[in-house]
Parts: sequence; structure tokens; C-alpha cells
Amino acid sequence: MFLESEEENFKKKPKMLEERLMESKIDTIMKRLETMTQQIDLISRYLSTVSKRVGKALDASVAYQRDLDDLERRIKLIKSKMEEIEYVVPEVKLKDKFGRKAA
Repeated sequence: MFLESEEENFKKKPKMLEERLMESKIDTIMKRLETMTQQIDLISRYLSTVSKRVGKALDASVAYQRDLDDLERRIKLIKSKMEEIEYVVPEVKLKDKFGRKAA
């Protein structure tokens, strides 16, 4: 009833259909992969920016702490000089002359 050529055509159709399905699945997978890659790149750039900001904040914090330490050292130096002056010349009473803040 079927000719040989018809049978062959019938056999080719499922292969073509199967190939199309495979291509469609591959295309879908490739699109998903591309989307995921873009999202990962975006997250990576975001984390890089956050990392840079945190690094700058830490650097600023260290510099600020150094400034505070330097200021504290200078204050101590001034206090010790004032104490030396009070001990060398006891008549000079800085507390009475300049008030509590100076002493």
C-alpha cells in the first residue's frame, strides 16, 4: 500500500521534528544562560562598586584615626609643657589666670 519513498518521507519527518525540538530547547537554554550571565555580570559590578566604597571608607577611617591620634598626642604634649611651666615657676597659676579649661 505504501510506496518506498512514502515510507522514507514518513521516517524523515520525526527526525526533522525531533531536530527542531532539540534546536528549540538549545535556543531556550542559550537564552537562559545569556540572561544568567548578564545577571552575574551585574551582580559582579555591584559588588565591585560596594567593595571600592568600603575600601575608601576604611582608608578614610584610618586617616581620621591617625589625625585623632596626632591631635591627642599634641594635646598631651601641651598639657605636659603647661605642667612644666607650673612646676618651674610656682607663682604662675594658670588655673586661676585662664580658668579650668587651660589647666
